[in-house]
Amino acid sequence: MPADFLCTDEFRFIVINDPHYENEQCGAYLTAAFEQMKRGPEFDFMLTCGDLATAGRAEELAGYKTATQVLGRPSYVVMGNHDWLTDSDRGPWIETFGEQTINYRFEHKGWTFLALDSTMGTEWERVRMQPEAMAWLEAALADIPRTRPLVCFTHTPMGEGVELRLVDAETVLARFSGHNLRHLFCGHFHGNTERKIGVTTFTTCACLSHSRGNHDDTTKKGYLLCTAQDGEIACEFVPFVPGD
Repeated sequence: MPADFLCTDEFRFIVINDPHYENEQCGAYLTAAFEQMKRGPEFDFMLTCGDLATAGRAEELAGYKTATQVLGRPSYVVMGNHDWLTDSDRGPWIETFGEQTINYRFEHKGWTFLALDSTMGTEWERVRMQPEAMAWLEAALADIPRTRPLVCFTHTPMGEGVELRLVDAETVLARFSGHNLRHLFCGHFHGNTERKIGVTTFTTCACLSHSRGNHDDTTKKGYLLCTAQDGEIACEFVPFVPGD
């Protein structure tokens, strides 16, 4: 593997999913969670795996965006089904975050991060990857060296056997064949799951939401503190303790 793909620089990042911002109480809850993150180990950025909002309204999305500013670090987002206003209208998302956040990529210390839109409007079950997202993914992968370690984050689960899994997950994952996909972070299912296929780890996390509960009957909300080093990623679930 070429030296520039060894990724020897260690760094940390945080992953959350399904905050479901609804009102100012949600904003206060999330602000407290972000303050807890800042008191923990140093990290470089945060990923949010969809459902930032509850009903896709502009005020919900703007409220979430405002709450993230307390982090003082980059916050990368991807759409969830609750981030659509209607099945055909995601105007508030585009107005708040920009059209460039539908599908995009960024580089960090030798890693490539892919933000992949896996939504089908407001549909929440039996979701399939839409042609526009699949075409973007194929074009992005064609431009990325196969040895470069990749992280993908999206909303709909792709881990084997995970509830609410993308119907055509296997077709999507086949596009990564020959590439160095190390981790795929997903939301939609509110609960901690981990699956592994080859070198790829698939995770979902308990939601970090004031207005919604977990789907697996657990009560702890929280986030993943992820450490990248030597081409590997290790994740630790950190419970959020309000008022701590």
